[in-house]
Amino acid sequence: MDSNFPIILCELRKEKGLSQKDAAAQLGISQALLSHYEKGIRECGQSFLLRVADFYNVSTDYLLGRSKNRNDIQIWDAGIFDEYSDFKPSSKTMLKAAFSIVNRLRENESLKNSTLETTLAIEFYKILLIHAMAGNIPKNWVGRACVDGEICCNTTFLAGIDQACYSTLLPAINAEPCPADEPVPETVKILVECAENYIMKHLSENVPPMPLEFAR
Repeated sequence: MDSNFPIILCELRKEKGLSQKDAAAQLGISQALLSHYEKGIRECGQSFLLRVADFYNVSTDYLLGRSKNRNDIQIWDAGIFDEYSDFKPSSKTMLKAAFSIVNRLRENESLKNSTLETTLAIEFYKILLIHAMAGNIPKNWVGRACVDGEICCNTTFLAGIDQACYSTLLPAINAEPCPADEPVPETVKILVECAENYIMKHLSENVPPMPLEFAR
């Protein structure tokens, strides 16, 4: 077993905010055995190595210290997303932008691990609801929001989604802010410009002129 494995195993557990007792229980071993693995006293078998890789969502190569990329997605990201050559929005552009945003967010200590993942999951859930209500995806994809084949999306439920997302961000509110200005990833710039142009076009076509008494 690589000498880096005990250190990496311990760091992954701490990143996830788990005690040895909790991590051992979820990995199906005793706390004493996990302690031995983390201290390098004992070597684990292949089945445990694979279990740990799945549990922490990393590759076995990362666990063994043979790769700096935690998983296949990061390898893919590093391999094809280094150079930006998009000039208009596409599925590929959105993937690139998403990776750029997530990587930037991961630099914030208060948003690491489950907090960031939960926030992104809730935001993605909003997209699922919108498309399910529009009939673009099956309604049963949205889980408990769908009752008897219909989507129950009242204002209370929607407010609950926003509140849940906001609550996951609370730890980061008092965190050290990132620089106000820095280079914008090209794909993020493309998507922002596209969205803003569309919104302004939509407003100009669909929003009625402001009444004269309010314009003064």
